[in-house]
Amino acid sequence: MKIDFFYFILKIFYFFFFYIFLFFFLLFLLMIIDVIYFLFFYFIFFFFFFFFF
Repeated sequence: MKIDFFYFILKIFYFFFFYIFLFFFLLFLLMIIDVIYFLFFYFIFFFFFFFFF
């Protein structure tokens, strides 16, 4: 009974840990994508600005 309870807690802990990790990983990915898009659009804007004016 004690071992079973321990495994149950461990399972919940791993589940929590996995989802927290996934959440942070996705957040990190979104940040990277956001930075890339920002730089890309900034570059295009700057290029057009420089080219036409």
